[in-house]
Amino acid sequence: MSSTLATFFVVKGTDISRRFLSLPAIILLSILISGCQTTMKKGPDATAETPEVQETQPEDAQNTVEPEITEPEIIEEIEPFADLETAETVVISERRTKVGFLLPLSGRHKAIGESLLNAAQLALFDVSGEKFDLVVRDTAGTPTGARTAMESLITEQVDLVIGPLFATSVSAITPLARQANINVLSFSNDQAVAGDGIYVLGLTPEEQIRRVVDYATAQGIRRVAVFAPDNDYGRRIVSALQIQSYGSSVELTRLGFFNPSDPDLEDEVKAIANYNARHQSLLAHKATLKSRGDAASRRALARLRGRDTLNPPNYEAIIIPTGGKQLLTIAPLLNYYDVDPNQVKYLGTALWNNPKLGREPALVGSWYAAPSPVHWENFKDRYKVLYGKTPPRIVTLAYDSVALAAVIARQAESQSTAVNYSKSLLTNSQGFAGLDGVFRLHADGRSERGLAILSLERDLINVVDPAPASFTPLVN
Repeated sequence: MSSTLATFFVVKGTDISRRFLSLPAIILLSILISGCQTTMKKGPDATAETPEVQETQPEDAQNTVEPEITEPEIIEEIEPFADLETAETVVISERRTKVGFLLPLSGRHKAIGESLLNAAQLALFDVSGEKFDLVVRDTAGTPTGARTAMESLITEQVDLVIGPLFATSVSAITPLARQANINVLSFSNDQAVAGDGIYVLGLTPEEQIRRVVDYATAQGIRRVAVFAPDNDYGRRIVSALQIQSYGSSVELTRLGFFNPSDPDLEDEVKAIANYNARHQSLLAHKATLKSRGDAASRRALARLRGRDTLNPPNYEAIIIPTGGKQLLTIAPLLNYYDVDPNQVKYLGTALWNNPKLGREPALVGSWYAAPSPVHWENFKDRYKVLYGKTPPRIVTLAYDSVALAAVIARQAESQSTAVNYSKSLLTNSQGFAGLDGVFRLHADGRSERGLAILSLERDLINVVDPAPASFTPLVN
């Protein structure tokens, strides 16, 4: 198997003229941009109805404000690297490759669906061959709409399905996909829907927690608290940390939940800060010093002037897996109730991927795990020029998955072999490189991503620990 890779993205903001960044060696993606004559087929719209089940997709994960970064160096057009190898070699006919694309193009999630489609069109322009069709179907953002759309794709005899966006929609199409023997690259981040040909490409909270806690422990942090929303997302965060703490040096010393729809979280913050007990300890200590009345006690009392608590909380870091206005409510309250960010490191997830959050003093210097921002800024600018608006961060999933499918099809076309979206090819242990860095799919349907550790500063985001450029080999 070849060990050479290339990234599949254009790097100059307004340039759609066949230029690439290349990376040294690990992955199986070879690219040559040409004029794309791919047919975008758009099927009948599913009924625009209110979603049957609202997904636990945190709003901030789809609508982050992007960091300020330096534009990467432009490298001139290059020839493809080593060919993709497929598990099976079959003589190909003139049949076109068809890849289904399930998106919410009507209903309450229409805007995010259109953004994903726009990103997919950019991927088609950049890397698609002449015999590649992206067959688009509208799910209306509901399980019922997803089933109807999937039935249409099966009728079209697609070779692979990309999407849908939500876990309930993925569950709805799973029996159909398995019966038709079609692999699915979904945008969900819920590992519960993965497996047996269903892959989740979304950035999972479990991955983010593992990465940021591993980094924190490498810096000497051992005792950790979690203050999480009382919902599925928050419980997944807590479960991931509990699993990570088994047999490791990490200890979960305090746990608190809050109602994500409650604007007043003062009592919950006081509880996770253990403020009342710590305040009472201070009052008792002051009373003891006053009763002594000696010079040393008077000096100790003077040093305590202005303090509200006697000791720091019993943790060295606190994980706050929420973003936006809710984070801007919680962080200053924690600081107010003596969870001093100079003593306790605030940790977060990709929901923090917004440089404006650094305007909150309590968050300056905090850490969180997210995809590397190295190539995002240029892609965002290019998207904005073409479509007139800033894309939500999640659109990189659409670009990367469509580009991956198109590159595999193009390589098969160049080798005169049948397109093969088999499990053995999709789960190549070296993985693939995309806009968000390296990623690979596992046989159980999970995805793995190389994440960076980022730090919030005022109005900017710093990379404090870069994302890995490759994966360690899997142990069988």
